[in-house]
Amino acid sequence: MRTPALTLLILSATLGAQSMPQNPSIQALMAEAKAKGEAVMDARRAHIAAGKNTKDFRPNCGPELKRVDARLAQENSPELHQTLLVSRFYYLTLAKETPSAEFLARITKEVPPASPAWSLEPGLLSSIYEEGSPASLAYVAAARQSHPDPEVRKSLLFDYFWEMLDAKKEAEWRPAYESLLKDFADSDQARKAKEILAGELKTAVGKPAPAFAIAALDAPGKTYTLKDFEGSYLLIDFWATWCPPCRAEMPQLHKAWATFKGKKFQILSLSFDRKVEHIAPFRKQAATPMPWSHAFVEGGFTSPLAQAYGVMGIPKPLLIGPDGIIVANGGDVRGEKLLETLRKHLD
Repeated sequence: MRTPALTLLILSATLGAQSMPQNPSIQALMAEAKAKGEAVMDARRAHIAAGKNTKDFRPNCGPELKRVDARLAQENSPELHQTLLVSRFYYLTLAKETPSAEFLARITKEVPPASPAWSLEPGLLSSIYEEGSPASLAYVAAARQSHPDPEVRKSLLFDYFWEMLDAKKEAEWRPAYESLLKDFADSDQARKAKEILAGELKTAVGKPAPAFAIAALDAPGKTYTLKDFEGSYLLIDFWATWCPPCRAEMPQLHKAWATFKGKKFQILSLSFDRKVEHIAPFRKQAATPMPWSHAFVEGGFTSPLAQAYGVMGIPKPLLIGPDGIIVANGGDVRGEKLLETLRKHLD
């Protein structure tokens, strides 16, 4: 399940702190970066507590980036240079800025995969993996296999397991899963991997979709159930406005709706937003009207509906056949694969 780097940072804080190198100068750089990260997380929590949408949260890391750039121009020590580059990557992530392709290329050229600097935040390596080029995949694979910090290895192994599970590549996710359970048996990552796999098995292809009853968002007094969609292919879309990968799916969802809405095809978007009021402003945007069925899931990931459907991360799309049986899930109904899968069933 592809996860934005800021979310990976939050997740890594939940799954356990990373260790740091012994060099005092490197420790000082990392401690400064981690302190900024904690300050950003505090500000993010305050933003949420004020009832605001996290998609509108924009931390300011300008001063930190300016200091790092000034030091990069003067630093001659390879280890400190590497730590400064990774710190810059970290600050960009905190600030929700997308690193340029040139900067990512510089990172992979000047920072070895086994550099101690990656102990700052292994989730940054996972975002390099998402770049998708053969060189970036090989770079992250090298870190996953040989980084001296076990915290980095198990974090990358966990991310890789989830990515490959979502992509339905059992030849890749199965060994990663088994390695987590064998080499990091008592870790939070191993526990989380078990929960994710169990959740995916609840909505495996060929299984009946779990029953539900949820209030319609756009039709007061109406309750959606699976029976309402019998006879049509139903794409259930677990999502939230605060979720960048969910927002990235919107063009393909709208294309799918425009292509198949007259062919016994329906979409039910189930929002995990923290407040129902966050949904309407998003749908008022010209590019994201989402003109299909909607419901708000009170409690999000802790709700009975999330438990029934094994929702451990979003987006989580599922295609349910006219008879209520799940016919596609995961990567087969995301991105450009969505239209391909729908054509297979609807044309």
